Amino acid sequence: MEPEVSEEYADEEQLTDSQVAEEVDRYRRIVLSACSSLGNLQPVTATARGGRFGGANRTVHRVSGTNMEYVPKDDCLASLKDIKRYIQMDEQGEGKWVLQWLGEWQVLERDIVPIFTLGVRRLLADGDQALATDDHEHVLKIVMLCVELFVFLTWNMKTESAEVKMRFTRILQSYKRTFASSEVVFCLLSVAVMHLRRSSNSERETMLVKGVLYVFRNVLAIPDPLLSPTSKDMSELEVHDKLLLVLDKELALDFFLTLLSTADDRRFKDFRPILLDIIYFVFYRVPVAALFDEQGAWFEHSDLKRGGRHPEFGGVYAVSTGEGTIMPVFNAREVLKPFANLFKTPAKIQRPAVEPECPVDYAWRSVDPDAVPVLRRAAATFIESCFNPFITTMFDDLKTATSIVNDMVPRLLYMAGYFIDISLANPAIDLGCTCALVQTQIFGQTMRFTSMYMELKEWPSLEPAMYCIQQILLALAKMRDTKLNALSENVLSNLFYDGDALDLFVKLCRVYRPTKMRRQCLEQIARLADTFMTTLKAFAESRSGMYVKKRMKKRAKKQKPKSEDAENAAPEEAPEAAETAEPVESAEPTSIHADASQQRGSEDGSDDGEGGSQYASDDEAAAELLVERSFDFARFENAFAVNEVVKSFSNLLTPPTAMEHVYPMLYRIAITCKRPHLFFKSRTMHRLLLMFNDELKFPRRVEMLDLTCWIFRQYMVVMDSPALRNHYKPDDLNNKLAVECVLAFLRHSRLGLSVEPVITRHIVDVLASSGKDKPDDADEDAPKDGGDAVKLPAAAMPLLPQVDADPLDDMDDDFDFDQFYNFAA
Repeated sequence: MEPEVSEEYADEEQLTDSQVAEEVDRYRRIVLSACSSLGNLQPVTATARGGRFGGANRTVHRVSGTNMEYVPKDDCLASLKDIKRYIQMDEQGEGKWVLQWLGEWQVLERDIVPIFTLGVRRLLADGDQALATDDHEHVLKIVMLCVELFVFLTWNMKTESAEVKMRFTRILQSYKRTFASSEVVFCLLSVAVMHLRRSSNSERETMLVKGVLYVFRNVLAIPDPLLSPTSKDMSELEVHDKLLLVLDKELALDFFLTLLSTADDRRFKDFRPILLDIIYFVFYRVPVAALFDEQGAWFEHSDLKRGGRHPEFGGVYAVSTGEGTIMPVFNAREVLKPFANLFKTPAKIQRPAVEPECPVDYAWRSVDPDAVPVLRRAAATFIESCFNPFITTMFDDLKTATSIVNDMVPRLLYMAGYFIDISLANPAIDLGCTCALVQTQIFGQTMRFTSMYMELKEWPSLEPAMYCIQQILLALAKMRDTKLNALSENVLSNLFYDGDALDLFVKLCRVYRPTKMRRQCLEQIARLADTFMTTLKAFAESRSGMYVKKRMKKRAKKQKPKSEDAENAAPEEAPEAAETAEPVESAEPTSIHADASQQRGSEDGSDDGEGGSQYASDDEAAAELLVERSFDFARFENAFAVNEVVKSFSNLLTPPTAMEHVYPMLYRIAITCKRPHLFFKSRTMHRLLLMFNDELKFPRRVEMLDLTCWIFRQYMVVMDSPALRNHYKPDDLNNKLAVECVLAFLRHSRLGLSVEPVITRHIVDVLASSGKDKPDDADEDAPKDGGDAVKLPAAAMPLLPQVDADPLDDMDDDFDFDQFYNFAA
């Protein structure tokens, strides 16, 4: 939006271009006139100048061989008020023209900062140089106006349009270089300390201190350009580390840490959200690894490193082209020629249509080696002196918060998890310094925030919440068998006793939607799921018996038998268990052992499917009761063996990321839960093919290759049998040569043979049809054109569950997988 027009054109419905340009130029001259009345550079005199700013320590500039000093004009206070008024008027529009003009004229660097530093030094003067009462009040007003203008000029443009953000990028970065000065930081810090050291302050003085904190927050929040660590001659663009060094030199970081350690003081209640932002931006874009001499490790795309071939990728392979020709090839790379396009062309990654605004910036940056000791010391001091009081106070404030959909709560969760991550990486830090976050009450709040973010579909806020939970679980696991063992056992017992809490982790693994959520969010889901399952398994194994409180439906009253069609359409009701028997599980998705068939949804459903309400009515919610039942970890694992989890986690295979956390989940689904058929989808199988690319290097690569080969062996067995194809309904790869290549590789490789197959050749022999076994009463609906469908022999019919749906859907009803799969036994 253009600047406000004068009354001369107020009645015009539409202005011409020349009229707009004329009005803008007139308005620009008015603002320039106010800026010109602030002061100017004058030659340095031998004697100190008089006036309110006389006697202050002068800042001398060398201009064209002449020593010059900045001298404010007598009416600079009125000019500062005019500039403030113009900025406030500019806020009503969308173009931010006044702020842009001030940036182009460098008013902050050339006028406002010199006026501010001179004013602060006059306020700090004592003895003969001390100001009179009237002069002191006048200079204090100038200093306060300068602080207000600092806040206006350095405020971020996050809510503005992309065009406005682009125009102000360079301006804000030049402001950050200006504030990375010892003199400016010293003066800002002096103003705040001057008033905080008093036992009480007026409202105006409190606002002045708050304004100073806002200035530090705004300046630290101005991002540097993201540069590669190998960039040369670009160091002048990286100002953040220089600013941190100045803050450390002038003891500003210690000032912030002191306020954080006394955050529970009622005087500083209004400062807490600002202090949270300050400590967040101090460690802005700094990965934990940077603080422990692992500089640059997070920049290397380890998932895409070139690595040596696996020892299994040797030998000579013979591949049939499908036309009777045998083609000899000499390595795995040649065997997989049909998939060369998959290796050479980066796989298309589904991204959200509109990238969501994330309250936490995960774009890691390179850190100046000189700044690393400063950050390490600040982190250790915060953890040891500030973490418990500050985190406890902030979570207490959130109890009365009206909304959690803001930047403060996600940043609080992120910073809490971030500092726990640092404490876990540094053995010298006592785990008791972070015990406030692992208390049952605060941990419960974190779990509720995570659940609410998932229900509200606040995906950007969900990511830091999951990160916080992951770090809490890691801390609790490390506290076991230490002096904090009692605290750890108490929190874990309460967590794993709550069935709804266990359900939350299952739902998180199924909630990913590639068109709405960032890929980094899925990576965090994988890390959290791996940490949770590892912690839960260790806790369950340390107990002789473990019980879980869960929701169950009340038994419905016995009704008259319905018709056969109605019985087939209605969901099967679980009978109420006897007192001496194990309670029957609820069919609701909120149950920790919920039926996977009801939670997984349609296999062909859209990725953008939205979940509905948990209960259709209040009566349905009232029809539930809480029961306590024995916990079976192996049975709980089956809740993850569903299509949504496979589909979500397979997204991290192209390109391979977070594989050290993805592999355990895929192994759990395919081998532990015996459900390899969930991988028999075209898109999933093509993603698994990329695991054969020997140019990729990622964590647990050998294990992942072995699992991939195991899945392909099961897939080939199913594809060889028409009966199994009809039962599992696997997708065809639509490439005969590709199938031949995979078969040739598997025939000459030992990969995928270390684990006993779930679908074996025995099942093919049993289900194979033969003329003599063909029953007399053949099915009239059987295909008569020699199709793929194969009639099962009568002896084999009882071995295959006679249900319309997938028989594996009954996994939660004590279904014996061995009875179905291991026919050889």
